Amino acid sequence: MKLTAGGRRLAAAALVQSLGIGLFMASSMAYFTRQVDLSANQVGSGLALAGVVALGTSLLGGALADRYGARRVLAAVYLGRGVCCAAYVFVTDFWQFMAVTLCAVACDRAGPPVLQALVAAALPERQERTRLLAVVNVVRNCGLGAGAMAAGVTLASDTQAAYQVTLVAIGLAFLGGAVLVLRVPELAAPTAGAAPDGAAEQQVKSRVVPDARYLTLTGLNFLLFFFDTMLLVAMPVWILEHTDAPRATVSVLFALNTVLVVALQIPVSRLATGQRRTTRMLTWTGAVLAVSSLCFAASGSVAGGPAVAWLAAAVVTLSLAEVIANSAVWDLSIALAPEEQRGRYLSVFNLSVAGQRVLGPVLVTGLLLGSGALGWVVAAAVLVVAGVAAERVARAAGERMRVEVPVDA
Repeated sequence: MKLTAGGRRLAAAALVQSLGIGLFMASSMAYFTRQVDLSANQVGSGLALAGVVALGTSLLGGALADRYGARRVLAAVYLGRGVCCAAYVFVTDFWQFMAVTLCAVACDRAGPPVLQALVAAALPERQERTRLLAVVNVVRNCGLGAGAMAAGVTLASDTQAAYQVTLVAIGLAFLGGAVLVLRVPELAAPTAGAAPDGAAEQQVKSRVVPDARYLTLTGLNFLLFFFDTMLLVAMPVWILEHTDAPRATVSVLFALNTVLVVALQIPVSRLATGQRRTTRMLTWTGAVLAVSSLCFAASGSVAGGPAVAWLAAAVVTLSLAEVIANSAVWDLSIALAPEEQRGRYLSVFNLSVAGQRVLGPVLVTGLLLGSGALGWVVAAAVLVVAGVAAERVARAAGERMRVEVPVDA
């Protein structure tokens, strides 16, 4: 697809900062454990605690975007992440690590909804927004992979100087992303301190908290976003502890997912055209995730090649569900949010994603995997129901907005 100048800058910013994230993800654990002398448990518990705290602070980004403009807030988020990465150079104990990590994770959680708000402010046409977000997602995946590979140089050197140079480079990558974001034009940026009057003021006050349908859709998206936890947590544990597949299957299937998402995200995003078709994609998400769950269940009852085949089928269908869900949710979460409160609504909706990443692993390890194949069957049933319910709720919300404020078809 042909991108506008602002779209190209957003895609470039996503590439630059994802290179930094890839570098950090691949090298940070080694740095904290080998150079700062933190234990793996300290690092893990610190990240988990920061993630829980950030669930609340992430709402601040949307409120600030509504007040000061998404462009400035997103640039500040990228800058904050860059400063935090550079600050890790000076960390010498656990409490310093916790302080920096809390700030870093808060910025990380605030970023996605503010990015969506900026895309909505920069592009007036609904389908263009979804396709740009698809491009950004593809670029981000490529950047993460390239950054992770580049971290191999640092890991091979395994010196404090190499890690510190890498952290500074990551900080500069985020700074570059902030500069690019500041060059993205917004159609209508809010004026700081400006207060609406009359009927507009009453409308804003009445929508400080998202309406019931939007909140319900947020809760259902928590279930539909289960593809993330299935891939990152359930798949490797299931393969290693419940199947006879070779251990190397885990890394091969991770690579397969990355390739499929990069290849399919943009084409699938073109299907998100119009309210009815886009809401129908939610039902498809639940159904395809259910098929993936049943494939995982089947892989535990066979050995050797058939087990690998079932696992491959599970990841192929999971990847398809991921790109369908992304396309539908990017479109609907923006379209169903009133313009004057878009940042706040998107921040609330993003809680379903952040919450899945915090609570999902607990649900997977405590309930799903502990029940064996039966757990996957139950998950499949829940996902089908969630997809159908999400479609109905989103459709009802869209019909209500057509009465109140016209929604782009």
